[in-house]
Amino acid sequence: MAMQKTATTARTDGSAAAKTRILRIGIVQGGRIVEERLIRKRENISIGWSAKATFAVPSEALPKQWILFEATPRGYIANFADAMDARIAVGNEVISLAQLKQAGRLRRQGQSSRYLLDERSRGKVTLGDLSILFQFVTPPPPQPRPQLPASVRGSFFTGMDWFYTATAVGSFVAHLVFVLYLRSVDWPRKPDIEEIPDRFVQMVVRAPPPKQETKKGEDKDKPDESKAEKKVAVSAPSKTPKKEISAEEKARIDAERRARLAEQVRNTGILKLLGAKADGSGSIADVLGKGDVDRDQEKAFQGVGGLTVATGDASLRGVKTGTGGSGKVADISGLRGGGTIAGGSTGAGATEKKVSGIVRSEAPAVDGELDPSLVSKEVRARIGAIKACYERALKRNPNLSGKIKIRWTITAAGTVSAVEIDEDSVGDGEVSSCIKGLVSRWRFPAPSGGSVDVVYPFVFQASQ
Repeated sequence: MAMQKTATTARTDGSAAAKTRILRIGIVQGGRIVEERLIRKRENISIGWSAKATFAVPSEALPKQWILFEATPRGYIANFADAMDARIAVGNEVISLAQLKQAGRLRRQGQSSRYLLDERSRGKVTLGDLSILFQFVTPPPPQPRPQLPASVRGSFFTGMDWFYTATAVGSFVAHLVFVLYLRSVDWPRKPDIEEIPDRFVQMVVRAPPPKQETKKGEDKDKPDESKAEKKVAVSAPSKTPKKEISAEEKARIDAERRARLAEQVRNTGILKLLGAKADGSGSIADVLGKGDVDRDQEKAFQGVGGLTVATGDASLRGVKTGTGGSGKVADISGLRGGGTIAGGSTGAGATEKKVSGIVRSEAPAVDGELDPSLVSKEVRARIGAIKACYERALKRNPNLSGKIKIRWTITAAGTVSAVEIDEDSVGDGEVSSCIKGLVSRWRFPAPSGGSVDVVYPFVFQASQ
């Protein structure tokens, strides 16, 4: 019974020891040991020239990152590439990679051959001048962290700056005391309007007007007569009723006002000269009497007088008769001449010659990730505007025809830029510039791969 228990304990200890075995890997390159490591954590182990690989080895024979040992619940699985060679020992048996392939013990998956390793396995994987040695070992106990002796380490207070520490502590204590003092002071608080008692509410009283000083000897009881007169004068108009004006009085006032205005107009500036009398003694004689042609204008018009304004009747008011002359007021109808103007002919209306053109578009050349059919669809929808440019030129030159190739770039947003003329056999600058202006305002579906270059030919022909 005791022997059976001992054997059971030994098997349990053995299985526990087997489960705790870890992988030990060494890298040999060019005959030198490059790296050796114990993999205590059960995880995938990769090798390659990438910095993310578990073992970063600068070798052209290796890929960027190759998972050599893959961790699975059943154990590690070795992944061998086609260019690799390996020898694996399980117990006392040593088997090469070629023998494992012949025996069918390798399982092919993608570009690698997979083999499940036993925790008793050890082996060697070669690839060019690189050798990878691996085996399962019992993990050694973790080494304690090295520590310096206490005499060398010193204490917390050994390197302390005491002057700085004392200054910082004193400043902290002073600020703490000041803050406690401020919190303990009973500061006056501004009361709320609802908390103020009614007896403290101040009433706004209007200040009385200043008293007027009275002169000595005057009777203070005598009322101010000037103020009384002002009051009567102000209040009197409001008490008297407004007098009504009759129609005759209103007509007389209007006539006097018109007469005053006529007198003012009569004596105003150049109107005095226009209405001058013809007796030779008026202001015209004064102005032109001396016959000086270089006389100053301001001096000539000084003292203008004796002039009258013409009235609306047939005679000039104030002009003397019997002197051999007469005059009257002329209106617009009196200025019309006796002759007539011959009627003009507008001529026969000229009709504009109608022209019609044919515009055909060929298959476009699209350089980029955009379907040419989408470009053709958008251009065909706008072919009418291009035809209008061509027909305007046909009115000037009915024999105009040819081909125009236009190159433009469709940006990533679908707009048009860099419009150029690749070929122009039409030979009309207005047609090409008109089409360029139209194309620069077009919009297309946004390309998925960036900007796109388009070359689109148009053929122009006049219809018979």
